[in-house]
Amino acid sequence: MHTRSLAVPFLGLAVLLAACGSGAASPSAAPATVAPASASAAGAAVALADTSLGRVLVSDKGMTLYAFKPDNAGDSTCYDKCEASWPPLKGTAATAGDGLTAGDFGTTTRKDGSTQITFKKWPLYAFAGDKAAGDVGGQGLGGKWFVVDATGTMVGADAAASPAASQAASPAASQAAAGGPAIDVATNKLGKIIVDGKGMTLYAFAADANGTSACTGDCLSNWPALIGGAAPTLGTGLSAEDFKTITRDDGATQVTFYGMPLYTFAGDKASGDTNGQGLGGKWHVITSDGTVVK
Repeated sequence: MHTRSLAVPFLGLAVLLAACGSGAASPSAAPATVAPASASAAGAAVALADTSLGRVLVSDKGMTLYAFKPDNAGDSTCYDKCEASWPPLKGTAATAGDGLTAGDFGTTTRKDGSTQITFKKWPLYAFAGDKAAGDVGGQGLGGKWFVVDATGTMVGADAAASPAASQAASPAASQAAAGGPAIDVATNKLGKIIVDGKGMTLYAFAADANGTSACTGDCLSNWPALIGGAAPTLGTGLSAEDFKTITRDDGATQVTFYGMPLYTFAGDKASGDTNGQGLGGKWHVITSDGTVVK
C-alpha cells in the first residue's frame, strides 16, 4: 500500500456544478483568467472572434461568452455555485464590436442589484474553466451552456437537444459496459497524474467525504463518474490495492483511488487536457501516489 498525502482535506465543501447544467486559442493569444469577463462598472465591450466553433461572442479580453438555456425569459437563473463557475458579464451597457448591432444588446438586473449584459435577450456569461482567449471549454456542458453567434443563436443547442446527442453526452457514455476500466499515469505540468484508458484526466471532488460520491444529477453531466464493475487494468506505477469501488445511489459501481471516487470532466476535449483542475476550488487532479494537486 502506498502512503498518500492530501494537500488539503476533502471536508465540508459543496457540489460545484450541480445547478449549472460545463477551441483552440490563436497561437498569439495570451493566457487570461476569467475574473469576471468584464469588471467594468460602466460599458462592457463585446466583439466577435474566430474559434473552433466559428465566429462567436467574446468579452473585451477575448474570452468566450455563453448563454444558459434556462434563461429563456431573459432573466438570469444562474446564481450561487452556478455563478462561481459562470461569471456574468456585467455592465450598464454594451459596446458592440464589428459585425454586431448595438440595438441587439440590453441589460437585466440580477438579484444583488448588479446589471448583466444581454444579447438578443440572452444574459451573457464567461466560463471559469476557459483559461485563454479562444477557449470554448464550456460549450455544451450539461446540455445547457452554449456559445452565441452574431445572430443570437446558441451554437449546437439544437443538436444537443436530440435524443442521440443526449445519450452520447450522458455519464453512461463514458462507463465501461463490462469489466474494469483502464487507468494509467500521464506526466504533464501538474506532475504524474492518473488518467483513464483514453488518456483523459481523472479528478477527485472535495465534497466526497468518507468515500461517498456527492456528485449527482446535473453534476454528473459535467463530471461523469468512472464506472467499472471489475478490477481496473492498471498502468506502470499503480498498485491494485490502492483502487476499490463504491456503489452509487443509482446502483452503478464507481472506481475509487485511495478512497476517493474518480471522475472525468466534460470540459476536457482531448487526452492531456486538465481544464477541470481547480474549478470552484473543489475539483482536482490526483498524482500516482494519491496526492491531490491544489
